[in-house]
Amino acid sequence: MKSSPPRSQRKRPRRGPGITKTRGQRLVEKRSVDLYRSSDYRWRELFESADVISEGATRHESDASIYYGSTSIILLMRSRGGSVDDAELEEVSRLVGNDPHARTRAVRIACLEAQLRAGGPIGRVRAELFVRKHANGVRVDVEVEAHVFDHPEQTDFSANRGPARTPRKRKATG
Repeated sequence: MKSSPPRSQRKRPRRGPGITKTRGQRLVEKRSVDLYRSSDYRWRELFESADVISEGATRHESDASIYYGSTSIILLMRSRGGSVDDAELEEVSRLVGNDPHARTRAVRIACLEAQLRAGGPIGRVRAELFVRKHANGVRVDVEVEAHVFDHPEQTDFSANRGPARTPRKRKATG
């Protein structure tokens, strides 16, 4: 009968790369970075002349009413009657999703559209942006989810983890 070798002599399957000699870290590394500066005013012009299409509805769920919707914003090229230079289409489509001014404008438009369709005031909004080139320009799709209050005077944002109303100060008596 054959006996197995002691534990210390058993071969284990190798985990990860083997041992190698390292080379020292480089003294200097060079990297080039492209920096962009945009104008909020120019983004406003582009978004004001955009085509906006929205769909969505409020669903009455067990504990609250929630609005789910989608807004498509198409920043039109000049050749299609818009404000985006045709030559800049590629660059604009790349920058829209990364520029905070453009993202904020897109979400604001989607929030306004949600407010119109929700059937009541809305609380904090969760939004996701998707940007792609479109036949007429740059298309920004904003998916929206928001808590809908049943009554306009309702101020309890706690269900939505939003800001609470600041209590009124009492007049001093004395």
